[in-house]
Amino acid sequence: MKKWVFILAIAISLLRAQEEHPFNKGETLLYDVSLNFVSAGTASLELGDIEDYDGTSAYHITFRMKTNSVWDQIFRIRDTVETWIDTEGLFTRKLKKTINEPRYSQKLWADFDYGSGIITTNKKALSVSSEIRDPYSFFYYLRTVPLKVDDLFNFTIFDNHKLTDLSLIVHRKEQIDVPVGKFDCLVVEPFKEGRMLFKNKGDMKVWLSDDSQRLPVKIISKAKFGSLVMKLVRHAP
Repeated sequence: MKKWVFILAIAISLLRAQEEHPFNKGETLLYDVSLNFVSAGTASLELGDIEDYDGTSAYHITFRMKTNSVWDQIFRIRDTVETWIDTEGLFTRKLKKTINEPRYSQKLWADFDYGSGIITTNKKALSVSSEIRDPYSFFYYLRTVPLKVDDLFNFTIFDNHKLTDLSLIVHRKEQIDVPVGKFDCLVVEPFKEGRMLFKNKGDMKVWLSDDSQRLPVKIISKAKFGSLVMKLVRHAP
């Protein structure tokens, strides 16, 4: 009897998640990536199977970025990030990251045990008092949040074996064209301690579609080697 109650609880959780969120199992976001205004490769966000994780359901999300054959000769990138996020609270339960770039590589895994209040990584352990999101789970969480111009809110991100307190501001509304179509968007920007998230103001901006799906249709960020721009070229289903 207990077994069937457990299965029923998981099933209800899966149905509730699919009803409440603007994304479902199987969603794929494909981006063209340009570096200094030159096409450099592709990136993708894939929402895979909903999996059981310690008795709860979790979305399995995979981010991949790779340079094309031309840029492989200059600055080869092969990055993969996997995150498992709670289907109801959209906080991170598990994270795996493999970064392969010139002069920089990283392998990271992290398990989030909220019962004991500990995040365990392959390098250290961190204490937490509440649910935490990584940059990728935060994107999906942000898609569920009602937003309007001048909104400002705070959050904590886990990345690179550490916790960082950040804020996010909604700057303005803007209509933009990307390869997949024309969108009315909200322009949002993260920042830290009165400064923008990275080194200078304007180092990262995200254009979220101003509709029920809240698609991240364009992302601009600055890196050591120039300005990186991601534009949505395909959204499925």
